[in-house]
Amino acid sequence: MKLSTIQWDKVKTYIIHHARPLEQNLFAYLFESGAKENVITELARFQNSDGGFGQSIEPDFRLTISSPLATTIGLQIAKTIDLSKNHQIVINAMNYLSQTYDEKLRGWNAVPPEVNDVPHAPWWHFDHDQGHCGVQSTWANPNAEIVGYFHYYQPEEPRLKSWTQTALTELKDLSFPYGMHDFLCYQRLLDCITGDLRQSILDLLSLSVRNTVCTDPNQWNEYVAKPLQFASSPTSPFYPLLKEEVELQLNVEIQNVHEDGYWQPNWSWFGQYNETWEIAEKEWRGIVTLEMLRVLNRFDKIALRDN
Repeated sequence: MKLSTIQWDKVKTYIIHHARPLEQNLFAYLFESGAKENVITELARFQNSDGGFGQSIEPDFRLTISSPLATTIGLQIAKTIDLSKNHQIVINAMNYLSQTYDEKLRGWNAVPPEVNDVPHAPWWHFDHDQGHCGVQSTWANPNAEIVGYFHYYQPEEPRLKSWTQTALTELKDLSFPYGMHDFLCYQRLLDCITGDLRQSILDLLSLSVRNTVCTDPNQWNEYVAKPLQFASSPTSPFYPLLKEEVELQLNVEIQNVHEDGYWQPNWSWFGQYNETWEIAEKEWRGIVTLEMLRVLNRFDKIALRDN
């Protein structure tokens, strides 16, 4: 089964008319030989003067000021379009992360307390008693991912050896099986490293992957870890471990594309900040839809199309 030409046309139209300019230009760059510079221009709109990213680049919290979590989103996109470590966007983002490292936390707070002053999803609410937001039940999110970007973009960072040892120790100490977001953050670290360290982390993640992922298609419309999140390409090291589930999900996703040409995020803000959630939901549709197109394309699941 492949995404049909009719479905492709609807998805393309949806992105062009309803996605954010960032996703519109990413789509053009990834699928239609669009200009990389246009993506850079849109990405730069989310970067603040301190080098960090904000401006609601992560739609689930509407902070204009910078946060480490939002900065990881910016760096995910920088990596997608192959920005070099010498590009000013990358330099500024890495300098922001270097300067916001917290020795007491041995890492970074995903979001600052100011997140409570703006509309946000419940899991981003900053708990002053705990000293962090709800998603930070472990060290992994977002710290493992951030350590990965230092390996990828700024390996000369003098504290990186210590940070890397912390990442490995924390992974070994995580409760098994690993939670979805813990796994994803370590997976992003894995994608930034090579050698013995990569093999050590890959071995640990491989032990957990089938227990972390939800293999029941009847639950995939809920907020669960789905196979394609961990094996988003045939070249993923986890694909051989999830091959049957991945093939099944690919067919399910093709069947589930909305008649208006988008895939729906499988979460909400549970009735909080309803007016803002409508904005965020629309932004997420563009993000989720573009990502699904990228995944389908890697698996050759898009029918021949007119460009």
